[in-house]
Amino acid sequence: MEKRTKKMKKISIIGPESSGKTTLAIFLSKILQGTYVNEYARDYLNKNETYTINDLDIFAFKQNQSINNASKTENNFLFADTSVIVIEIWSILKYKKLSKSIKELSEKENFDCYLLCKPDIPWKWDKQRESPNNRIKIYNAYKNLLSTRNYNYTVIRGKLNQRIKSSLNFII
Repeated sequence: MEKRTKKMKKISIIGPESSGKTTLAIFLSKILQGTYVNEYARDYLNKNETYTINDLDIFAFKQNQSINNASKTENNFLFADTSVIVIEIWSILKYKKLSKSIKELSEKENFDCYLLCKPDIPWKWDKQRESPNNRIKIYNAYKNLLSTRNYNYTVIRGKLNQRIKSSLNFII
């Protein structure tokens, strides 16, 4: 068996709810034949309608674990439909608290780049969404954190075809 010579490029897609993260992650993973990592919290909340601040630690651990497991594939690209940064911002904005474990996992994340989805598309209801009126505040929290940590990121905006094109131009 040949060893992989090219390093996998890991991309995290983040942003406020209903900003196109999942759609973008799925399209990019198909276009570039990459590995797609879904959002653990969404799976959990499909089965459990409520959660507490303590559940955020589980979400962070499971999301990180899913990303690490997917990193072992032979694909050249990994697209994470969220990352622990999202859970960090969620905890701070919703509960005004951040656990040590979420902070540590967030700071240890290892992505080559982040695609920050701007909430410039219409908000769509689903039973898991809580913040239709705070999307700009949440977006700015992501942007500030990415800038503070000096992470490699770009803002993704516009309709889906523009988002895909901008993402591909940044990634490749």
